Amino acid sequence: MNRNEQFSEIIFGMTSRRDFLKRSILVAAVVPVGASLLAACGGDDDDDAPEDSGDAGDQESTAGESEGDAAEPTEEDDSSSGEGQSGGQIALGINLEPDNLDPAVTPFAVSHTVMMNIYDPLVWRSVDGDFVPGLATAWEIADDGLTYTFTLRDDVTFHDDTPFNAEAVQKFLDRVIDPATQSGFAANLIGPYDSANVVDDYSVEVILSAPFAPLLDGLSQAFLGIPSPTAQEADPEGFLRNPVGTGFMKFSEWVEADHITLIKNEDYNWAPSIFNHSGPAYLDELTIRFFPDNPTRLAALEAGDVHVIEQLPDSDLSRMEGDDNYSVSKATSPGVPSILQMSTTRPPTDDLAVRQAVISAIDQETIVDVAMFGATDPAFGPLWENTPSYSADVESFYAFDADSAAQMLEDAGWTGGSGDIREKDGQTLTIDWAITESNDPYAELVQAQVREVGIEIVLQRMDTAASFEAIRNDEVNMRSIGWISSDPVILTNLYHSKNIEEGFGWTKYNDPRLDEVLDEGEQATDPAERDEFYGEAQQIIMENALCAPLFGIPRNMAIQQRYKDMGRDFRTYPWFYDTYIEE
Repeated sequence: MNRNEQFSEIIFGMTSRRDFLKRSILVAAVVPVGASLLAACGGDDDDDAPEDSGDAGDQESTAGESEGDAAEPTEEDDSSSGEGQSGGQIALGINLEPDNLDPAVTPFAVSHTVMMNIYDPLVWRSVDGDFVPGLATAWEIADDGLTYTFTLRDDVTFHDDTPFNAEAVQKFLDRVIDPATQSGFAANLIGPYDSANVVDDYSVEVILSAPFAPLLDGLSQAFLGIPSPTAQEADPEGFLRNPVGTGFMKFSEWVEADHITLIKNEDYNWAPSIFNHSGPAYLDELTIRFFPDNPTRLAALEAGDVHVIEQLPDSDLSRMEGDDNYSVSKATSPGVPSILQMSTTRPPTDDLAVRQAVISAIDQETIVDVAMFGATDPAFGPLWENTPSYSADVESFYAFDADSAAQMLEDAGWTGGSGDIREKDGQTLTIDWAITESNDPYAELVQAQVREVGIEIVLQRMDTAASFEAIRNDEVNMRSIGWISSDPVILTNLYHSKNIEEGFGWTKYNDPRLDEVLDEGEQATDPAERDEFYGEAQQIIMENALCAPLFGIPRNMAIQQRYKDMGRDFRTYPWFYDTYIEE
């Protein structure tokens, strides 16, 4: 895998207002959807949107109102949730080396994995999806949705002893949107940000030019964790690889192509209520090591060179679950599952019946069992089931039924041709699919399943960048995509007509009503209204067979049994604040 393909392991978010799509294309930004993937979120979350805690007009969230939001350990975690033992270190094996650790600049999920230990966000998001106080103790949202007023903690200092205050927040947010910063992802998370006003030392107003419901979700991510303005301004270039935040771990060293080491912040005393203890972390040291190769990463775990690994290879899941030396934490990413986006303008997928037949001819259960080794579950729509505003109605649109798929094609005039491939008006029912190595576990299986109903799929192997261009230019009919997001606004990136020309609107589907409900969903701050808008959007997408859902994106981890209380956040990044060693 070359570096361009490695960069495809980016985490995605909101539609860019500052040429994010162009930048992400340049770094091959789509999450691959093969057997080994990047990020995920707990698959046991409810299908309904999370309860609101400050995400509607003229509401307020306070620390007192959030005391019931403590995170519960998942069934997969061997967690005691009791008093931890201080001391020791843990080594985490991840699949890529970060590009940098400046939250305003980096777009990569591997960077987020490291940064969430170094920086604190203004708000945190619990495993249930609730927003709870972080560096901000409370927030109010104006009735028009344009002004968010945050009350800040007055007892926090950065790792370089700079006091945390409203000015630090203002400087960071302004730097995020400064074109000179060339923000890779953070700028997208604050959407139509206009300015920040310092009300007093510990109060700041964030002003938007238009309502943007996903703002709190963006502010809960490490990409908008607040860095020390003193350290960043003193050495902007050096700060990229020498980060300074307020988090429970402090940066210690970065050995290129090998590891990053973080050490305990002994002064940390502002953990949110979602954790099991307060004060400093239990572990003295966290080392993050880089293993791009899946077998090497697993071998490092079994040799004891690391103590926990992300992206446990699907083929080894069952074996590791049966090994008493390890506990396995299983999770599935929120956002867009692994799907096949189908062009509505290139023949023969310009025919609705063909697209519907493709969906009905694919047996997701077999793909999950055979190609994914049972590491995940089938998907049924354009969002994964633990994503806020997921609509369960999509599950009734299509079921695996080869006979029904064949009848759809017959009714549409696609009849027997030469061999077992159907034809219509002299055109062979042949679909071109741009594949990369991430599709290898299941591409031929999908090909064989669809051929059973008379559809020929031609697998065209390309690198990531070439496959982007091929689907965008209608040189192929299909390309797979998966997009990790904790907000349904991600649907805009894939299905809004404004993203057809240069973005990820690969289906080329242009529907004013779909555009309208996507726009309304982005601006609506009431969860029930968002559910309604995004529910309709999912219905339109599936009625018009714009994508063939395959499976949820797995993010399974394995950890040595002696490490207890390793948590997972709403997006399934690992939480090490509560982790301790049981001797």
